[in-house]
Amino acid sequence: MSRAATTASWPPAPARGQRLRLTGCLALVALPHLFHLPPWVSAIAATLLVWQAQAAWRSRPLPGRLIRFALAAAALGSVLAGFGRISGQEAGVSLLVMLLALKLCEIRSHRDAMVFLSLTAFLLITQFLFSQSLAMAVYLVIGTWLITAAFIDVSSEIAPTGAFTHSARLLLQALPVAALLFVLFPRVPGPLWGLPSDAGARATTGLSERMSPGSISSLATSDAVALRVRFPDGDMPPAPARYWRGPVFWDFDDGTWRGSPAADALPAADIRPVADAIVRADITLEATRHPWLIALDVPLGTDHRSRMSPGATLHAEDDIDERIRYHARSALAYRLDPQLGSAARERATRLPAGGNPRARATARRWRAQADTPQGIVDRALTHFREHPFHYTLSPARTGRDSSIDDFLFETREGFCEHYAGAFTFLMRAAGVPARVVTGYQGGERALVGDYWVVRNSDAHAWSEVWLDGRGWVRVDPTAAVAPGRIEAGVAGSLSDSQALPYMARADDGAWYRMQMLWDGVNAAWNRWFLAYGPQQQQRLLERIGLGGLRGALVALTFGVAVLLGLLSLWLGWRMRQRRTADPVTRQWQRVCDRLAAMGYPRARHEGPQAYGARVARARPDLADELGAIVAGYIRLCYAANPGSADTQAFVARAAAFDPRRPRKPRD
Repeated sequence: MSRAATTASWPPAPARGQRLRLTGCLALVALPHLFHLPPWVSAIAATLLVWQAQAAWRSRPLPGRLIRFALAAAALGSVLAGFGRISGQEAGVSLLVMLLALKLCEIRSHRDAMVFLSLTAFLLITQFLFSQSLAMAVYLVIGTWLITAAFIDVSSEIAPTGAFTHSARLLLQALPVAALLFVLFPRVPGPLWGLPSDAGARATTGLSERMSPGSISSLATSDAVALRVRFPDGDMPPAPARYWRGPVFWDFDDGTWRGSPAADALPAADIRPVADAIVRADITLEATRHPWLIALDVPLGTDHRSRMSPGATLHAEDDIDERIRYHARSALAYRLDPQLGSAARERATRLPAGGNPRARATARRWRAQADTPQGIVDRALTHFREHPFHYTLSPARTGRDSSIDDFLFETREGFCEHYAGAFTFLMRAAGVPARVVTGYQGGERALVGDYWVVRNSDAHAWSEVWLDGRGWVRVDPTAAVAPGRIEAGVAGSLSDSQALPYMARADDGAWYRMQMLWDGVNAAWNRWFLAYGPQQQQRLLERIGLGGLRGALVALTFGVAVLLGLLSLWLGWRMRQRRTADPVTRQWQRVCDRLAAMGYPRARHEGPQAYGARVARARPDLADELGAIVAGYIRLCYAANPGSADTQAFVARAAAFDPRRPRKPRD
């Protein structure tokens, strides 16, 4: 009796409708991946899904083992050829998507369907490797609901619509537990989602390790958010103080400004702030793939592990591969490096041996005419104001070896990198220590929430000159040509502002307001959910009087996890023992699986005799062989003491049963 009862309780192999629903479930889960994976991966995955949907719709038999092996090998080979590896973010997800589409080809039993859905749930989670936005979180909730409904669908006789209702009920019941775990489960430091090897694929900020003509203007065509800022002590500083400091460039060669390993070896910047000019800011920085922690000029420090560079830029210990949140302190009034060492002075006045002779001659003339370095600075700014320079996103091209001369005396049109680079070159040629600073200038207030948005289109470059008694002083030559750039932003100072992206043009239309409202929702999501880390959890526990229980929570969580893991292993072992110990039951289930693969799945309510009779009516050629197997199985199930010879004979007959083998129809 036990054998028959055990076998009858096993769910059958997925039927035609269930195969279609499994295919649709995978298609919906994989859909977001198809937009950020390479086109060839999307094409292969879509082709496999359409093929499987068509096969399920027409009730075609599943492909054989050789075909499945060949397709799996082709998928593996294509990933190796396209990525050079099978590990990593994009390569691993690409392989998983294609292999899951192929997994549909071998779902012959209930167990296969459960394994497939478990892997599909894992694929759903991998969406967070590419996007952690609120929209993606909502999509994942919907995907979880669908996968749970699919689990119910293949494990019970509930109608598909009932499975969706039951799935929603289960998720609602689990919601309080999930919320409690989110709040109390010990948080790990650092980002949970992300693979460092592929982090560069998600970099959004765009500031580079070098600056050449066109590098900043190309950034201005992107309205992606670079950082969001809140000021806990008050409002944003006035427009002339909204300089967000990034990398500093000391070396110039072949028309390009870049950082210098030799400059990085100089002593850290000596910043002496004015006490009443210190500003605190809570900054959410998007991934950059670089270590720079952007802050108002000039930064004093953050609560993030960082160091101060010789150029007064904050450097994190590692590259920023994920969105991070930190608290920064900055000084709006300060003296930066009031004493300049000989090594720093030599680095800040160095130029290539040749090139740009007209600019060098002009700088030498200014030096002869001016009494002080400040006088040289004033003459350079006057030169920009009095000559017909134009601030534009699309300047004429300049030569690599004569980029400064071409800009100053020929084209006279450029973006901020042209003006900052040329001004710094002129200062050095005149003997004034100078360097290029890149970052952002400006920002716009959000419509919802007390924060400011700084975009890629706000990217900016300016200069710093060292003056005796004052230290490094900011000089923005772009403001001499386009004063509106500082007060009104990049859109308010460009004649060709239509080349800017929509959100950078400061349009107050309905679509702009809708985008800003959505950004406010995303900012709240980032602040309250994604940024909920160990420090935020500790503050919350202290607020509700549980601050001293963090260690106990960690120990309790670890203990419960170990107990649940051991319990799962024990239950799995017991079920495996029960299912695999009896050779008669095991061989009968294999017969049912083979018939299900041919399109004749066993219903949960069917006993062996009724199932065999139904298959025999549909396949008369199997009637004799299947009838003998059914009779032998029933006899062994209900026999008081079945002999070993009868058991061996049944096992051999059932193992040899192959419904795909052609037979002569019975007379």
